[in-house]
Amino acid sequence: MQLITIVIYLSIYIGLIATTFYILSFAAGTKKKKLLYTDDELPSVSVIIPAYNEEESIAKTIKSISKSDYPNFEIIVVDDGSTDNTLKIAKSFECGKIRVFHKENGGKGTALNLGIKKARGKIIFTMDADTIVDSQSMKKMVRFFKDSQVMSVTPAMVLCKPKTIFQRIQYTEYLLGLFLRKAFASLQSIYITPGAFSAYRKSFFEKFGGYAVGNITEDLEMGLRIQYNGYRIENCPEAPAYTNSPKTFKAVMIQRRRWYFGLLKNLWDYRRIIGTKYGDLGTFVIPIALISIFFSVFATTYLFFKTLFDVKDNLLFYQSVNFDFSNLFNINAYMVERSLFLFFSNPVVLFIILFMCVLGFYMYYASRKIGKLSNLVTNILLFYLFFSILFGFWWIVSIFYTIFSKTVKWR
Repeated sequence: MQLITIVIYLSIYIGLIATTFYILSFAAGTKKKKLLYTDDELPSVSVIIPAYNEEESIAKTIKSISKSDYPNFEIIVVDDGSTDNTLKIAKSFECGKIRVFHKENGGKGTALNLGIKKARGKIIFTMDADTIVDSQSMKKMVRFFKDSQVMSVTPAMVLCKPKTIFQRIQYTEYLLGLFLRKAFASLQSIYITPGAFSAYRKSFFEKFGGYAVGNITEDLEMGLRIQYNGYRIENCPEAPAYTNSPKTFKAVMIQRRRWYFGLLKNLWDYRRIIGTKYGDLGTFVIPIALISIFFSVFATTYLFFKTLFDVKDNLLFYQSVNFDFSNLFNINAYMVERSLFLFFSNPVVLFIILFMCVLGFYMYYASRKIGKLSNLVTNILLFYLFFSILFGFWWIVSIFYTIFSKTVKWR
């Protein structure tokens, strides 16, 4: 029991350090002046949209990026052997600046690599076929490429119109990511370039190769590859990109299993990135991410069994004071006071309350960057209630798949 207490207090201590560190890094980063392109200096851009069976969303995506205010860009749609009407719909948009290519199904990496070969622009955007972007997002992101060390720029990823409970939980998670990604950028420590909408120098692909074919988290691998070769990844929180998310528990589980399994595999492949050579990324950001995985798995397992034992103990206690279980309304002031005392005297609860206050600050930052946030109170409450449990569960399943060499696929 003493070991459990030590681990819990240690996790709280590390969490406080990490939270404080990221807030201070964010504050420091906002004061730094960035080297940015002017409108007259903006380079040519190619937007690559890989698509497989996306007939329901491909038209909206093409229309969305077509409305961009960027002065010089082309759109390349690569149909990866779709069996529905994706190719037909994409072909209906074909014109001077929109080109459509078809290939046999080979995975997202192969579709992106074909698009890169066909691209004429100096800057490459990769865009999922179900993403919607703001008309000014592309221009705002490309400005950062004036710094020759910047090889990629990430947007502000936001979920589009969350409806189910699981989508609402993810909505808050994505908003939290807006703040963290900006803090990571100030530390030169972004290691994921979201596949939904990210920008790259074409010269990086020419020098270090295209996407890793068969990698189930190709955006994570690319981010780690950029950092591994000593280049920078910037973030533009003023450039929103709206993506869809899984609606059901099963769908979210499949997505997270792929993400987390891919994270473990890619971190192992780039394990040399952990260390002083890679600055804050190797000495703090990635180690803290790995430590948080351990604590989430530990906490989820511990709380599950602790809850069972607590329920048992409380039932025995209520029985000892002759509580009438047949009358559900037989609750007196003493029992309420006892329950509240046990709850709020728990140091973990106090840390959670502190985290809730910090998260409120994060949400305020997100609203300043992307505008009004929909159903924010409801979404935050759902996030508070369920995310930590789901996060631990997702990791337990992902680690199981990793240890026992289970096959993880896209769908």
